[in-house]
Order: sequence, then C-alpha cells, then structure tokens
Amino acid sequence: MFKPSPTLRVGLLVAVLAGCTAVPATASASTLWVSTKAPSAPFNSCEHPGYDHIEAALSGPGTAIHVCEGTYAEQLTIERPVKVTGYGGATVELPAVTANSSTPCDKASEEASGLSDQDAISICAQGKVSIKDLAINAVWPGEPVGDGVSCAYNLSGILVAGGADLELTGSTLAGARPQVVNGCQYGVGVQIGMSYTKSLGLGTAKLSKDAVSGYQKNGITVEGTGSEATIAKTTVSGAGATAALAQNGIGVQLGAKAAITGSTITGNECESAYCGEDPLVSYQSDGVYFYDAAAGSSIAKSTLGGNDNGVEAFDTPTTGPTITKDTFEGNRWESVQISQGDATVSNDVMRDSDVGIQLLQYATGVDGEPGQAYGSTGTAIHDTIEDMSKWAVLGRSDKSEQDLPGEFSITASKISDNPGPRPLESVESENPAKLKIYAEKDH
Repeated sequence: MFKPSPTLRVGLLVAVLAGCTAVPATASASTLWVSTKAPSAPFNSCEHPGYDHIEAALSGPGTAIHVCEGTYAEQLTIERPVKVTGYGGATVELPAVTANSSTPCDKASEEASGLSDQDAISICAQGKVSIKDLAINAVWPGEPVGDGVSCAYNLSGILVAGGADLELTGSTLAGARPQVVNGCQYGVGVQIGMSYTKSLGLGTAKLSKDAVSGYQKNGITVEGTGSEATIAKTTVSGAGATAALAQNGIGVQLGAKAAITGSTITGNECESAYCGEDPLVSYQSDGVYFYDAAAGSSIAKSTLGGNDNGVEAFDTPTTGPTITKDTFEGNRWESVQISQGDATVSNDVMRDSDVGIQLLQYATGVDGEPGQAYGSTGTAIHDTIEDMSKWAVLGRSDKSEQDLPGEFSITASKISDNPGPRPLESVESENPAKLKIYAEKDH
C-alpha cells in the first residue's frame, strides 16, 4: 500500500531575470524565436532571434515560441494559451538560485497548504498550452529550503492548474527533487490539478512520447475532481530501491480521471523501515495507483516492472479502474493489488513476482490509519499468471471481526508454474468466509 500525501503537488516559480533582453519579433507577430545568441534583426531564426530568454518571450505577443538549441537557466510562468517548441536539444534548467512561484494557482496552493510553491514550469491559464521536444531539468541546485532536510516547499517540474489544458509531447523531465532524495512527501514531475485548494485546482493534460525520471515522490500525479489526463507511450522511471521514501510512478487520485496506454513504468521500490512485503502493516511503492479516482480510469497495453507493486486500486465498488492487456514482469511483491473497491483485470500477463493478484481485507490500516470503506472485489478474465513465488491470487486478511466482505472471480485464465501447478492450488484466501475467491476448476 502506498503512503498518500496530503500535499503531493508542488507549485510554480516566477523568475524575473535581470539583464534579460527582449526585442519585439517584428518579422512575425505570432511566432517568436528564442536563442542563446543576442537578439538581432530580422528576429525570425535561431541566428537572428527576438529573445534570449524564454520567460521574456512568454511575456511577448506571440502565440508560438520556438526555442533554439542551448540551455536556458530560468523558471517559466505560462498564464496564456501558447505553443512552445524546442529545437536541437533545447533545455530548460533551474537557475542557481530558485524563487517561490507566484501565479494565482501557486498562491491558492500556498494558502491551502501553508507551503510555498516552487515549479520549474508553472502553467496557470485558461486554455491550451503546448510544449513539444523540450528537455526540462527540475533537479534543484541544492536543498531548496536550506541546510539539512526540510519540507518547507512544494516542488513540481510542471504544474498544470487554473483550468489549463497541457499537451506535452516528445519531452523529457528530470525531477522534481532536491539534489539528494530525502524523506519529504514533495517532489512531483508533472502535477495535473490540485484537490486541496478552494479554487484554480482544475488541470487537464495529454502526454505523449515523453520521459519522466529523477522525481522525489511521484513521476506524474493527476489530482482533483474534474482534472483529467491521457498518458500515452510515456516512460516513467523511479530511482530504484531507495530508503528515503516510497516513490510512485503515476498517481491518479481524489476524483481525477486518467487513461494510461502503451507506457512503461519502472523502478519504484521502497527500502524504508516503513515499507515491506506485507501491505497490511507496511507501505509499498507503486508503479501506478488509482486512489479514489473517477470512474473510467484505466491502464492498458503498458509495461510495469521493477516496482514493489505494479498497479494498486483503492477505489469504490462503482469507480474501480480497468487493467487490460498489460505486461507485469519482475515487480517485487505484487503485480496487481486491490486494496479497496472494485477492479477489472483482463488479458494481462503477469510473471516473476511474489503474488500475481492480491486482494486486501483490513479493519485498521497501516500505522492505525482507517480501515476499508469498501471491501475488495473484482474479476480477472483471460489473464496469464505464471512464475509467482507464492501465489497466483491471494486474499490477504487481518481476520478482524470488523472486516468488510469481499469477492473476486477468476475465469478463462492461464495459471501455471506457481507454487501449486493447478489453478486451485495457486489461489488462496486467508479469510474464506468473508473474502471469497472463485477460481476456475482444475482440469
């Protein structure tokens, strides 16, 4: 079970750069060029740009901004519809000294959480924003809060809020995190929406062919009622086994909706003393989790490996996600875990974990947290589950008198090379009276 954070997102940064040169791009009122070269007429190419800083161009009149090859040490604020395209390996990195973000979205976040926001790119605007072929380095130059470990700031690589609709394509993002990953529950690569603010919390996004890595808490978080994302052909890579905290690849939470397709999520393993193989008493890192997500959320045709848990579902009986045509291989503890509510698991291939599909039943959560509001339920159909070290399907229960009933069925699936060679020998419920698992008959 992952450890949800009340402030999984982080905010934005407005960097007003001294000495920033801006020249009106008179060659085209709609297209602005940014280069590391000094601005010069006719302001219409990398050799003769209109601007030498991206933030200055964002304050200009253009609806399209072309960013030429080079590295730009600045934090970006986007408060209007615009299309930003990088060329030749254009890179945005944080400056040596970062600043607090100050858009209306960041101020709403700070008011709600009591924590200042710092973002590499803050998008707080009604309308469409496109970022294409840009490299973003959101690893903070040092501890952003001073010496030692502190949790004073929310950090995001990209924040999408205020009704903004981001299209992120062909881009790479490293971060957000300080130089050394610590135990604070901040640091999200792409934060889409905020659930905890009074206003400006809505964000939507479409990610395609992107790569997210180097984050502290989550690679991508989609959060809040009305917030929505489609994530396709995107790679999300955690730090691997780390003792600092429980990282997660993609989180869909608190009323948000997301469809994940054709993506690869790896490297989220927790070595903290609070983490372990038994989710009834320990936390785990998830490749993907759905936590009170909106109905219609899904993951399909994706690859998940090297995580504690491939996909976790923690939802209601009517809003559970669909998990379809995915490949789970080498996830440490479970391929799929249903911690609460319903999930549909179909046409997936699961190999080389402790447990293929695990259902939880508990009256009290980890560290005395509340127990389940709903029992764990669902179906598995046309799945392949093989080479598990413990069970193909396991119902894990604390066997409390207060446990809520759960039920799970497995049909038309291939179960082999698990501890028991036949389906009924590879399926176990620790509380069969209250957590019922129906397996197809042995042949």
